[in-house]
Order: sequence, then structure tokens, then C-alpha cells
Amino acid sequence: MVYKKLKNMNQQTTLNKYFKIKTNSFKEMDTNRKKKCNLSITKTPIKSPKLTLENEHVVDLISDDDDDEGSISSKTCELNQSQTSSSESTLIYTPEMLHKFPVNQSPFGEISNKSSMSPSSDQKSLNKSSPSFRSPSTSHKYFSPTKKRSIKVRTPTKAKRNLSDIISKCDKQNIFNNEEFHQASNNLDDSTIFLLKIIYQFLCDDNLKPLLEESSCSLLSRAMKVKKPGMRLVCRLYWQQEGWRRWDKVKKIMIGKFKVDDPTLHEAINSLIESGFITVANTNNGEEIYFDELLKMLKQDELKLICKEFKIKTTKKDDAVQSLKNFCSQKTNITNYFAGSKSTNETRVLNLLRSKVGPCYKLSDEARNTLKELYILMYLGMDYSIIKEKRLELMLLNDKTKRETFPICKDMEIDNASLVFKNREQFLSYVNAGVLYEDIKEATDLSEKCEKIKRVYDLYNEMSKEELMSYIKLPVWLRRYTPAYIYVKILEAGIQELKKSKVEKNILLAVDILSTLLKQTAFREHKRAEWYSEKALILDKLLFLPEKAAEVLLEGFNSNLPEKYLDFIRPRAKLLANRQTSPISSALKVQLLSRADKYDILEKNIKAVHIYKQPMYNGGRGKIKFETRTADGMLVQEAEEYCKYHYIQEGKYTHGGHWEGSIVTTIFFLLFWDIIYAQLEGVRGIYLSYYQTYPLDMFCEGFYNNRKALIEKRLKEIEESTTEEILTKIETAWESRPETEQSGVWRGAGGAGGEAARAVAARLAPARVARVCARLAADFAHAHSGFPDLTLWNERTGEIAFVEVKTDSDKPSMKQIQWMHYMQQHGIDTEFCYVGVHTGRARSRNTHELEEH
Repeated sequence: MVYKKLKNMNQQTTLNKYFKIKTNSFKEMDTNRKKKCNLSITKTPIKSPKLTLENEHVVDLISDDDDDEGSISSKTCELNQSQTSSSESTLIYTPEMLHKFPVNQSPFGEISNKSSMSPSSDQKSLNKSSPSFRSPSTSHKYFSPTKKRSIKVRTPTKAKRNLSDIISKCDKQNIFNNEEFHQASNNLDDSTIFLLKIIYQFLCDDNLKPLLEESSCSLLSRAMKVKKPGMRLVCRLYWQQEGWRRWDKVKKIMIGKFKVDDPTLHEAINSLIESGFITVANTNNGEEIYFDELLKMLKQDELKLICKEFKIKTTKKDDAVQSLKNFCSQKTNITNYFAGSKSTNETRVLNLLRSKVGPCYKLSDEARNTLKELYILMYLGMDYSIIKEKRLELMLLNDKTKRETFPICKDMEIDNASLVFKNREQFLSYVNAGVLYEDIKEATDLSEKCEKIKRVYDLYNEMSKEELMSYIKLPVWLRRYTPAYIYVKILEAGIQELKKSKVEKNILLAVDILSTLLKQTAFREHKRAEWYSEKALILDKLLFLPEKAAEVLLEGFNSNLPEKYLDFIRPRAKLLANRQTSPISSALKVQLLSRADKYDILEKNIKAVHIYKQPMYNGGRGKIKFETRTADGMLVQEAEEYCKYHYIQEGKYTHGGHWEGSIVTTIFFLLFWDIIYAQLEGVRGIYLSYYQTYPLDMFCEGFYNNRKALIEKRLKEIEESTTEEILTKIETAWESRPETEQSGVWRGAGGAGGEAARAVAARLAPARVARVCARLAADFAHAHSGFPDLTLWNERTGEIAFVEVKTDSDKPSMKQIQWMHYMQQHGIDTEFCYVGVHTGRARSRNTHELEEH
């Protein structure tokens, strides 16, 4: 008995050892497989010091696009981070670069020290800044993927946010814990992880969950439990063209670059069907697919075989499709009738088509709608066109690989959509208004557009006072995410469509819409002057009511609009008052002229130069071009380039560029970077996404009001600085930002480079740099456009000028005149350059003439 027990124990020990060896073997195999296929953006553990030295931060470029139907072609990358927040990183297709950035350093220099720093401490740091300005970050090397060179960069080089940081910030009572999320995202491609990440963030935020339907929340909660690689299929189908997919296509999408066996794939697809993500057809309990959809999925060879079954001769796919359609429309063959078959040709063809196609799958309507709303909700704040045009995945991958980066610090705590939407109804109203906006924008039939604009007008008027007040209570920069704002935007654009129709009822509707827009004071206030002018134009020119038009203009003058906006009303007031045919009453004329005569911001009050030059014939298409004979041959140039060439050939200037406003906005951003992207105390909602190009208050009056003390202090520092100090700050800020960053620092083709920014700032000198920056800071939304076309300077004399180029058919905009008038007031040389053969219109504004023979 004892011997038998010992024998059994020995056998059990041997078995245990065997299973232990096998288990370890399988673990090693599994580990090797995961190492080979891991595309996660989570951290990969470092096994040995040797790996740490050689393979740390290696980006594996593996294609994520395996379907050729409507998918985004891009390269996905894997970036394995070490345990420290700053370390060496290497792109496998680039030379190795050294990244040195202190753990407690943010891209705003002294603005913040840690990601957990409160807004109040940020503000205190800003207020304690010295006249030396803050460098956005510490210098280190950065590789430009678009240019084969390394450049110095002062920016944190963390290639991705650590997902554990996101998880740690979530409520501890979440339905998922860290381990579950990592299990759900492990060994998946980056695009799928991006989706799972926002699903997880949504489910972790109790303030966001009420904004979606309960059924949508339930569906998303099941996403983490879907068998792999099921969510990859969901992600790919959402971004691809909607429609049914056959099993071979579905299988190809799910496999991607991984090795997955058929049983696993069947488990995954069944998991998706049970969870409600996928709808199935051509099965016993599935939906039915009809003739046209079936034909789209079949290949040419398959269609030929089907045609052969019905004794139809064909050689091309289009012919086969048409032949089958004709066959279906024919009456049943009499032979079939005598054989006892009662099925029609159409039934026979459908049955055969369905049997050939086999089971088909598509994203369920609920899943598609849920994901659409989820993407809008979780990426609110960024440019929506990126989502609409299906560029989001590519943008996220580019951000991860540093091909397209954004200035919002990833360590900064930001707000989310729950700050804007208080309930499901508000969010749904915003989404539906956005759909309506896109629908009207894409409509081509004019009468259909006019009907839809009328419907929007009714929707706007149907909003209750309580609903409007809930939108008005939001900060100005968040009102754009309300249906009221979108309705106003639609109605504003719809005025021109209603005018085009030349139907009286539509023209009267346009006047009613403008009256309604002028009554409200909460949305798109910067357009009020233009609305007054437009209403007066319609009343005068289309309804032949000049007296009414004059009254509207006087109403605009008395509406307490800022002078910069009244400038848009004055030209029309002067034209109406001085008109000889159908003149207005003398009383109205006197009143209009009393306001219009104060208008000194005129084209004729700005210096002008004329270049008499015959343009090339362009047939009325495209921009006018000019031909110039040089020592190297003939040059064909657009007006701006021709004028720049002419100025430099005359010898007054040695350098220049056609940069328009990019040169001054670049200087402004470089000198005010830390203030523009500051996390301000007591100011909510200016950052809703890490993928914003600007803070959300950048294009409204809130930008200056939120930073008034900081801006005024910085302007004073600039004025008191030397030219060398200004140039040092510009150079430091330029080199500190990645070359691929999306911001007001323009590095794109034709943009003003760092050398140009320093050269222009040197010629302007600190006092005039401060004045240019002051106008941009005070009202960036208004002043960021309208700057003169050409920037010209002389390296020897230090002279600099800004030139607005106009051909015979052009006339300057009010914004252009305002910029030039402002620069004249502050001692900055600026002028118009009229080029052509019919410039007599501007002869009275000449100070001297240049002539080209």
C-alpha cells in the first residue's frame, strides 16, 4: 500500500514537471508571438539592459489597411516607451536622435511643472515671468519625417500618452478596471486601440454617459468583452464605405497582419453579432439582401458562372449584370411550368445569387450611429472636418509618430463635452443641426436649398426662450457647439441663395432673416455690421426701397458697434447718400453723410504705386499672370510674384516674400506662445481636445479678455527689449517647436520661415513689433486676415515695407484697408501696388509712378 502511494506520488511529480515545462514552453511561444505582433500603444516591458540600450522607443511601421474599399491608406506605428517620461527614441527609418527633456518640464517652460499642476499655479507662474520671456521648452534634437535632416527642437518627445495615466484619473468605481482595459486592447492595432481608448474614457466619465442613449451606453460597455480581433472589424467597417461584406472580406479585415486561425475568427464574429455590433444576412435568421447589393459583391468570374447556369452568354461584368436584369423581367419558361416549378425567374436568380455570395456582414445601424455620436462627443474641440472627411485615424497615427503634432500639452488637464451639453436633448439637437448644415451645404438644387433654409428659419424661431438662455449662458467660445449657433450660420449663408432665386417671397424671407439675426446679440456678433449692410442692399437694389435702406444703415450706426465694424457700413451709406437717381430724402442724406464723412480709413488715403504692364491673356479663367523677360529667359508670374520681382529689380529692396499675414502671425505666436496656450485660472472650456490647433477662445473677444493682464505685460516687455533680445526669443521659440506642429507658426510651403521672421522683426524693431502684435492680440479673429500680400526689406538700409497688390479687376477689402491704415498710423511703411493697363481708377491716390516698358 505504501509502495503504491509512493509510486503514484512519483507519477504525479513527473506529470507536474511535464506540464510545467509545457506551460513554460507555451508561454514563451505566446510571448514571442506577442512581441512580434504587438501594435499596442501601451508600454512594452523591457526584458534586459541590452534591449533597453538598443531597442528603446523603436517605432514599428506596420500597415493597418488591409481592405481596399474606402479605407484610409496609412502606416501604423508602435512606440515602446521606457519607464521614464523622457528618454532616447529611435524611428527605425531615421538615424538615432537624442531626446533630453526634464521630467518636470512642460512645453510652456515656466507655465507648469507637472501635469497635475492646478490652473491657479499656472497663472501665478505666468504673472511672475521676467522680461526675458519664457522659452517654450528645452532644446533637443527632432527629426523631420518630411526632410532628411535633424533639427533642434525644444519640446517633450513623449510619443504617446501613457494609458495608465488616463486610467488612474478615472473614477475608482468604474465598470472596468485597468487590467480589463489592457486585456481588451492588448495585441491590437493602433486604430482599434484609439477607438477602445475613447470608449473606455466615455464609460469612465459619469458626466458623459447621460449624453448618449442607454442602449448606446450598453452597446459600448460590451465592446471591452468582444472576442479579439472583433473590435478591429468594427473600427474598420465604421471608417469604410457602408455596405455588406462577404465572409472572405470580413476575414481579411479581422486578420490584418496577424496570424489568426478560423475558429478564433468565428468566435469573434459571433461575439460581435451577439453584442449587437454586426448585422448578418443570407443565413437562416439573418436579413435578406436583394438584387443590386448582391451583384455588387460578386466578381466577374462568379457572374459568368451564374449566367452560364441560366444559359446566358456574356463576356463583361456590366453585360452580365444587364443580362441578369433582363432575364429576371422575363416570364417563366413554359418548360418549368410543366416540370412543376412555380418559381419566377427573379426568384431563381436571387436564390442562386444568395447561395453564391454566402453569409454577409455589416455594421449594425445602432453601432454606426453610436460610434458617430461617440466620435463627435470625444473629439469635440478639434476641427470637425477631420472626422467628417474620415482623416481622424490618419491624424492620430501621425500625431503618435510625430508627423503631425499639436500644441496642446498632453499633460494638461482639459475639459470635455460635458461642460457644453447638460443632457441628451442638447447634444442630440447639436448633432441634428450639424447634419442639417452639411445637408444644405451639399444640396445642388437652388429651390430645394431655399426650402431647407426656410425650414431652418422656422426651427430657429421655434426654440423657446429657456432653450436659448441655456445656450447664451455658455461662454462665447462654446456657443459654437449649440444648434442656435449653427442655425444662425446656415441662415447667414442662406441669404445669398435666397437672392439668387430672384423669387419675391425668397427675397422677402431674406429680409426677415436679416431682421431676426440683428435682433439677437448672442451668436456671430462680429457679422452684425455686414448684416446691416446686406439688408440695406436688398431693400435698395432688389425691393427698390431706398428710404428703408437708409433707415437700416442709420440703425446700424446707432447700434453701438465698434468703429472697426462701422467701417463696413460707411461705404454703402456714402453711395446711397450721394446717389443721383432715385435719391433719398435730404434729411436722411444729411444724417448718413454725417456718419460716413467720419470715414477716413479709405483706399485713397494710402500711398499707391502704379506699374503699367500688359497681362497675359487668360481667357477669363484663373489668376492674371504677367510675362517678364530676364537674362535666364522668360518668366511667367502671378501678380504678387511679378511685383516682388519688379521691386527688387528696381533696387529699393533686396529681399521679400509673398506671405500675406503668415509673417506677422508667426512672429506673434513665437513671442506669445506661452500666453496663447496657457491654462488660465477660472477659465473653462478653452481646451476640449488635445488635438486643437488653437485654444477655443482664439477667434472671439474672449481671447484678449481672458489674458488681458498677461498680454499687456508682454507687450511692455517687447517694447523695452533690444532688437537682439527680440531676435533671440524668436529664434529660441522657433527651434523649440516641432517642425510638424499645427499652430499659428506657419512652416508649410510658401510660409514665412524662422529666418524671415527674424529678418522682419529686426527691421521693424521692438516698438513696431509690439504694435503689430497688439492688434493681433486685441482681436485675432478680425486681424488675422487682411494683411498686405508682400513683405519687402533692404538688408543694407534696413528699410521695410508691406505692399498690397491689386490688378485692374481687384479692389481691396475693408480688412486690408484697416491693416494698412493701422500701420501708417504707427510709422510702418505700407502701400498699394496697382499692376495692369487700366489703373486710372486709382490715379488720384498716386504719390509717384513706376513704368514698365
